[in-house]
Amino acid sequence: MKKTLLLLMFMAMICTSCDDDSRYSIYRVNFSFDKNIHPYIQVNSFGQFICVKRKSNNAGQYELTDALGYTQIVNIPEIQLQMNTFHYGLGGLIIGTPMNCDGNIWAYDWACPKCDSQRYRVEIDYTMGHATCPKCATKFDLNSGGLAIEGESRPLWSYRVFDNSITVLIQN
Repeated sequence: MKKTLLLLMFMAMICTSCDDDSRYSIYRVNFSFDKNIHPYIQVNSFGQFICVKRKSNNAGQYELTDALGYTQIVNIPEIQLQMNTFHYGLGGLIIGTPMNCDGNIWAYDWACPKCDSQRYRVEIDYTMGHATCPKCATKFDLNSGGLAIEGESRPLWSYRVFDNSITVLIQN
């Protein structure tokens, strides 16, 4: 009986340690784009990241910051507005292809996971691929799965990315 109980506890530990869902955010995301048009094409290059967030005063638009740090306003197509399909997580999205990961596009939440507030979006250093929280000063490496490289925090929250070679869909 004791051996059976120990075996069950061991199996439970193994199963929970293999759980990959712990890196994914609980905040709602539904965002899509054609990765073959500018400025979204930047996410195809290793180490290049774009950021998107809801435009605070207009539900029909979002702000997009490209891999050079330039911000522009993007109009959401009317059909998608009617379907209410755009959601940006807690602080917005950081989207790109990390240099040190699997070669696939990744999407992180723009908000610091330690501070867990929309107010504390990490500041992106586009040349280094780092992101730093303005409140707690934790620094994250976007090229290594969003891991904290200075300060103590869990990695940046991630979102599931579905890429069919033309359209990228980010959801949770």
